[in-house]
Amino acid sequence: MMKKRITLPLSLTALSLAAMGFSTSALADHSHSHTLEKKIETLNKRIEQLEGKKSASKFKNTKFTLYGTVRPTLQYKADNSKGDKDWDLGDALSHMGVSAETDLFDGWTAIAKGEWSIDLSNNGDFGKARQVYAGVATPFGTFAFGKQRPAEYTLIAEYLDIFNHASSPFAFDSNGPFFVNNFATYKLVANDFTIMAAAQVDGDKDTHLINTGVGYDTDNLHIGVAYLNQNDSTNANGTEVMGDKKTMAATVAYTFGNGLYLAASYADIDYEFDVKGYDRSGGTLDTALAYPLNDEYKIKLGYFDFDDGKKDPSSQNYTGYNTTLEWNPANNVRLHLEYLTRDYDNLGDDKILALGVRYDFKLTW
Repeated sequence: MMKKRITLPLSLTALSLAAMGFSTSALADHSHSHTLEKKIETLNKRIEQLEGKKSASKFKNTKFTLYGTVRPTLQYKADNSKGDKDWDLGDALSHMGVSAETDLFDGWTAIAKGEWSIDLSNNGDFGKARQVYAGVATPFGTFAFGKQRPAEYTLIAEYLDIFNHASSPFAFDSNGPFFVNNFATYKLVANDFTIMAAAQVDGDKDTHLINTGVGYDTDNLHIGVAYLNQNDSTNANGTEVMGDKKTMAATVAYTFGNGLYLAASYADIDYEFDVKGYDRSGGTLDTALAYPLNDEYKIKLGYFDFDDGKKDPSSQNYTGYNTTLEWNPANNVRLHLEYLTRDYDNLGDDKILALGVRYDFKLTW
């Protein structure tokens, strides 16, 4: 910011100094000119001090960011398995958060983030944590602790998460995870590669989650692979049986010169339990296409397939597709019309027609 300085034209000097309590006789006495200059310089320094106190952060070398997104939807839902057909006000994962960065020394930065959901589908409640963590970014990678995104989302699912719906991406939604509690993470970005490794650290509780992955990004291409091992359970003749769910996933996404975006993700899932005869294999497939019709309108299409590996009536297997028309009248405003259908193997079809608004904001200081 350019500092303001007092420079008085000779014709206005007498009035200006009189207003500030100086005697106009000082102008006639050359011996007092040095004193006047000193007083004016003192006033300039005081102005600089006041401006500095007004604009300076209380925290040295720190940047704060406040951000949020509000995403209400008006939905017509037809759930044929329950025979329900009605209108409902939904929410496409509205949330708000704050992040901070403080430079420590060359290449070392302390980071912190807190992000909470806003549930517009009910009372507009605010407070369910999505991400809350702190850590340090170093030349050797970033270390963080708290509730965070896993590599399974950051390197795999995020590139299919382009639709205006809380269940996007639609097959991955049934496998997850999107956020992990008590998570210790490591991330290293080296040239075109991103390496991630993380583990859930939850005391003596009978839970575990280990997630590793590698991403490759160059020009308009993204390739990601990830491995996830987490605890799981199943019902064995009325008894809960513990085991592991192991997921190997891969994603490819590419943006063409005309703006066409294509992405596909597949995950192979193995369920291994402590009791023989209950192991099974499943998988998820998500695909997405986005094409700009012009500067403001875009069409999005998606096909998905979820297989939980069960071969009996308890299976929740489904396939489906999504069709969306978006209007972006401003960079931070999105309106959309969406049609979504899920076809279950053992249940009725689930269809949703939705009209929604998305408003984003971000302030940094």
